[in-house]
Amino acid sequence: MITRKIPGLLVASALLAALASPAMADSDPYKADMQTGEKSWRAQKCAVYQETRAEMLETVPRAALSPEFAKAEEDYIANGCSGRAYACPKSKTELDYANKMSFAMMSHGLSGTFLPYGCKSSIQ
Repeated sequence: MITRKIPGLLVASALLAALASPAMADSDPYKADMQTGEKSWRAQKCAVYQETRAEMLETVPRAALSPEFAKAEEDYIANGCSGRAYACPKSKTELDYANKMSFAMMSHGLSGTFLPYGCKSSIQ
């Protein structure tokens, strides 16, 4: 009987220790480290996105991007590059811009799922 209880106790103890550890207790990847002030991974990605966007916009006439497209990107940035955004490219220029941004961001090691480019679908 004792041998049956020991594995259960070990598992319970291990779970309790893991939940009580500081690493598990505050594992929010979006917060900056309170000790060092280092940015979270999302904040770092958002900073790279903003820098790349600023560089890319220097090569694209601002008037070539629709107000809706530009606002969707700006709202995405204002929201800390989180949440689902829909900067829907509707012109050839917007599509070219979104593709160039996507390639540039991937060259920085970020995935396409991080980017705000996409169109809402009427199909749910």
